[in-house]
Formats: sequence, structure tokens, C-alpha cells
Amino acid sequence: MRRIGIAVLGLTVITSAPLFGQRSALREVNQRERGSFGFDFTVGQPQGKFRRTGNIAPGFSGFGVLGGALGLRIDGGWMIYENRYQGAGISTTSQIATLGAGPQLTFGSGALRIYGFATVGGAWFSSAITSGDCGCSTANIHITGDLTTGTSAGGGALLFLATGRTPIAIDIGARGVRYDNVRYIPVDGFTTNSDGSVTASYVETPVIMRVLQIGVSVASQRSLGRLRS
Repeated sequence: MRRIGIAVLGLTVITSAPLFGQRSALREVNQRERGSFGFDFTVGQPQGKFRRTGNIAPGFSGFGVLGGALGLRIDGGWMIYENRYQGAGISTTSQIATLGAGPQLTFGSGALRIYGFATVGGAWFSSAITSGDCGCSTANIHITGDLTTGTSAGGGALLFLATGRTPIAIDIGARGVRYDNVRYIPVDGFTTNSDGSVTASYVETPVIMRVLQIGVSVASQRSLGRLRS
């Protein structure tokens, strides 16, 4: 019996040795997302009074989210709601620059995730008149702008194309934005005079838009622990 017991013990040690070797060699770690960042192409659709004074506004935005399921979102963007040649070598451009921050809540942890967010921030409405008739390169000869505050709320979906240490996802979403009263030059707000000069008219209204977006989101991860030998 003693010999049988020793033999069984020896067999157990021999068969277990590869498992211990595999276990000691493991370096797999648990990963938890600590945030994400990305870029979107955007299209702003005027709503309310801005339908009469604005136009479809293409642009782009960049964002960063600090945290996991509940995080802090910071984003900024740029849109152009008019770009027109006025004649006599003069062109006009009207644009909106935005910046905001607020909470974002993300649902799911697989290949498809849904998120919603709200931000508070501001926007800079500006218009520029440029001339190419000076015999030199095009130069800005007049810029005007106004700063206002605003809010936004929206959501979207993340479709992950790659996983691993740097997950990459397609970001598709939409948001509603509202900016408080702001003084800006509306579409068709520039008039070319007989002497070649340009006169601008102003309006002051709240600005409401629906913004559609599509782009790329990249998640960053952190290690929670390692299995050591």
C-alpha cells in the first residue's frame, strides 16, 4: 500500500507540473476602460428662428470622455453656416465654434454600446470678409463675432470594429443644441454696394440646431492586476 501511495503521489506531481508551468507563465490581465477620445464629421440642421437666418452647417468635432460607464465628456466643434462669393473679388464666411462639458452614460460592454450625454458650454459666432483683389494673397479685411452660452443633449451608438488593448469603434449619434441670444450675421446678411464695398446686417436671436454626427471613437484601458509566477 505504501508503494502504491508513493506511486500515485508521484504521478500526481508529474501530471500537475505542466499546469503549474502554464499558470506561472500567464500574464493575462483584467482590463477596464478609463476613457475614450474621437473625432466626428457633423452636419447642423437649423431649427426654430435659425431656419430663417441660418443654413445647413457642415463641420467637425472632437471629444474626450474621462471614466467608464459614467464619465465626464468634453467636446468642441466647428461648423460653417455660410460661405459665399459676393463678387468683386470678395467672399464671406460665417461660422460657429463650440465648447462644452458634461456627464455621459454608456450602456453595454460588448461590440455594440449605447450612450447618452448632456453638456453646458458656449459658442463663438463669427463672420469674415475676405478679398482677393488686392494683388496679393487673399487677406481678411473684416471679422466680427459674438460669444454666447448654451446647452446640448444627445446620444448615439458605438459599433466596435477592433478589440484588445486599443478598442476602435464607429460612432454614430445626434444631439440637440440651444444657444442663448447671440448677435450674428445671417445668411444673405451681406450686401455688395455699387462702389464694391460690402455692408453687413445683423440679427439677434437664440440659435437652435439638430446636429448629426459620424466618426471614430478610440477607447483607452488600464490594467486591474496581473497573475505572477
